[in-house]
Amino acid sequence: MPPIPTFYTWRSCSTCRNAQKSLDELGIQVEERDFFANPLTRDELSDLIDAIGIENLFSWRSPSAKPYRDRRDTITNDELIEAMLDEPRLIRRPIVISQGTEPIVGFDKTAYAQL
Repeated sequence: MPPIPTFYTWRSCSTCRNAQKSLDELGIQVEERDFFANPLTRDELSDLIDAIGIENLFSWRSPSAKPYRDRRDTITNDELIEAMLDEPRLIRRPIVISQGTEPIVGFDKTAYAQL
């Protein structure tokens, strides 16, 4: 039996709740990780960056990202990592990590169906 995918989420996020509902409807069991209730460690965040890429993981459209947008071309990865550790709203969500498939960032029902 393949390992259960990890579903990185924030329970207060409506997109995350809709994604969870879609996964449930598809019968896909996931291990939920609410990274607001249980913050990511630096190592866990580094693992996500390795899998997804920092540009895809940092939520540039988030209202919390406003102070960083003007520096997008000059800000260092270390600064982005520190920002995401300090403010989890800067991490795009939801994220599904499943062994043997590409990570899914955001709500993508079509990609969920292929898990």
